[in-house]
Amino acid sequence: MTTNDHRTDTGHQTTFQPAAAILWASAFIIATFAILQAGHLSPNPAFAGMATSTDEGFALVTSSSGSGPTENPYELLYVIDSNDESLLIYSIPNANNPAASKLVLLDGAYLPRLFAAGRGG
Repeated sequence: MTTNDHRTDTGHQTTFQPAAAILWASAFIIATFAILQAGHLSPNPAFAGMATSTDEGFALVTSSSGSGPTENPYELLYVIDSNDESLLIYSIPNANNPAASKLVLLDGAYLPRLFAAGRGG
């Protein structure tokens, strides 16, 4: 085998394929455009109705309470504890006045009992 002969271990001769090079180049260009466009996306601010979860087994969901000023309504915080299988609902009365606001537990329930009641049991 000479140095000018480009052969693989299978004995087939390799050749330059322009179609493959064009496909690779176009894939690289599309990936570059996708990354550039993703950089222009604005970050998502937290609004009522947003949800998150933790590694410790908590899920947190906020929703509008229907009270408070129309431009900045008060919110409820729903906390689901997967370890204790419980749902807790919190509110912040006077949320627009930080000096007078506090986190207040409105209600709580044992989730298996809630689901059993929902099934009619």
